[in-house]
Amino acid sequence: MVRDFPAMRKSLNIFLLLLIISQNFCVAQFKRQLDSLCIVCNNTLSDSDKVVALGKVANLYYTYKFDHQADSVLHEQLLLADLSDNNNLVLIALFGDAITNISVSTTSETFDKTVQFIQKGINYAKSLNKYEYIALGYCRMANLLRKRGQYDKALTNAQIASAYLPNVESDSIKAIIYIEVGDTYRFKGDAVSACTNYNSAFDIALKIKSVPLQSDIYHCFSEMYKGLGQFDAAKDELKKSLALDKKNGYGEGLVKDYFDLARLTDEKFYIEKALELSDSLHLNKYIFSAKGLMLAYIEVIEKNSDKALRYLENEPDLKQSYLNIGQAYYYRSIGQIFLYSLKADSALYYFKLAEYDYVQNFDQLSIRGIFREIAETYKLLNDIPNSISYYTKALELSKKMNDATTIAYISGVLSSLYEQQGDYKQAFVYSKQSIQYKDSLRSLSKERDIALLGVDREKRKHEEEMRQEEQRLNNKRNIQYLAISIAICVIFVGFLVMGMFPVSKLTIKMFGYFFFISLFEFIVLLIDNILLVKAVHGEPLKLWLIKIMLIALLVPAQHYMEHNLIRFLESRKLLEARTKFSIKKWWHKIKKPAPVTEAGIEEDTAVL
Repeated sequence: MVRDFPAMRKSLNIFLLLLIISQNFCVAQFKRQLDSLCIVCNNTLSDSDKVVALGKVANLYYTYKFDHQADSVLHEQLLLADLSDNNNLVLIALFGDAITNISVSTTSETFDKTVQFIQKGINYAKSLNKYEYIALGYCRMANLLRKRGQYDKALTNAQIASAYLPNVESDSIKAIIYIEVGDTYRFKGDAVSACTNYNSAFDIALKIKSVPLQSDIYHCFSEMYKGLGQFDAAKDELKKSLALDKKNGYGEGLVKDYFDLARLTDEKFYIEKALELSDSLHLNKYIFSAKGLMLAYIEVIEKNSDKALRYLENEPDLKQSYLNIGQAYYYRSIGQIFLYSLKADSALYYFKLAEYDYVQNFDQLSIRGIFREIAETYKLLNDIPNSISYYTKALELSKKMNDATTIAYISGVLSSLYEQQGDYKQAFVYSKQSIQYKDSLRSLSKERDIALLGVDREKRKHEEEMRQEEQRLNNKRNIQYLAISIAICVIFVGFLVMGMFPVSKLTIKMFGYFFFISLFEFIVLLIDNILLVKAVHGEPLKLWLIKIMLIALLVPAQHYMEHNLIRFLESRKLLEARTKFSIKKWWHKIKKPAPVTEAGIEEDTAVL
């Protein structure tokens, strides 16, 4: 089949125009961004620029939860890259950052398409023997499977990615692999293995001085401690990230710090800080997350349904993003607002509107969630049979997912509900089941304590290794400082000795020039590394001003000392001094025999 490349490229431009026309329902901010990106796509001549621009369009769609549109753009981006017959462009299309923004609360169809897209990238990278891309592909597959709750499959893919580590040259990709392996172990409940991989990633992040990676790893440690019930330790890790990001001016990291601090502490202050900063930096992804968190705060903590509904209406971009996931997702969100404010009738109405689409189009994790919410709503309405029915459905899904915590909780609730009905037999059965799983959880709790000890041991070991490495580097640095000092002293003495001999003035000037450059550069080096770095904490403006002052003082001093010393050596005074105080003459004077006296002759002379 003959491909008509110009016609296909023209169809791509028409596709982009249709995307703009079809978004009449979008909020104004989204439409402005989409218009500008599509104009860039249509006006760009090179294939590489168009591929990059299409990736930005897909990223924008994922941010605003237009998953179907984003999938279409990725398809067109890949088609254009394929037409260019450029392997690098195809890799850019297959391994762009857009798919990393896919929402956790998306449909099974979107998840399946994304899995196929990632697998296509892995296969293409394998055909080119691009090991870094292969490893990155398996990392992304593991991440996506974790979002679906398929932790065993996620761990398998993460381990495959780690198997490619010896063939990966990029330090940042190595760190990403270690982070993903650590995250997967954390979700599997193996905190010690998670900690080990986080430590490996953190070593690499320190080595390449990557602030974003270091910040992300602090967040990983925080989530790990939170899972172990150590909330103070989790908060400490987030504070470390906050201090790091403030020191380096990393805005996106600060937004994530405030966001996770809000989730951990339920403090409204952190939500407001996240909103303010993400808005000032135009980080749309985090704006949505912070607004969603504010809505959750109003409905869960304040339990004010009227205020929550007003907030949702006053934030059209947030509301539209819910609708973009699906009408059912929006109905469920409204139902949650009424549920937490104990308005059960209204909550049930919206949950029932969402139920059918959830069962048909979403994964087990999301379906179980809405079943539990419907069951809780019936319980508030004192409709025991329907509450039992939906709790039973949720229990069945929990058993499929092997979620012991949820099984124990739901079994306890079902026991109480059957007891209210007077069915003591079923109440006993579920009570016994609840006790069994609680006992299992208690044993897991002991294992959690053991895991925590293992984590602490790993962290102490890692900190000690880092301390020893830092000490080794300090010793090496100090030895070099000492060697330079000795070398400068030796050169200075040699400089003076040279002045005692008949050497040309040009040689003296050249030797003096290089000696004083070495001396003052060493002084500047000491000031930079010992005083300035600690005093100004790497702030460029302060460092610049202090260096101007230092140069203003040191340069005249260097010129003055160099001029006077060279003039002294050129005067030949050292040569004259060496001539007057010759070591050879002094030695001969010491060795000269004493004069022979007459008395001595008489004594030594025999009498004839």
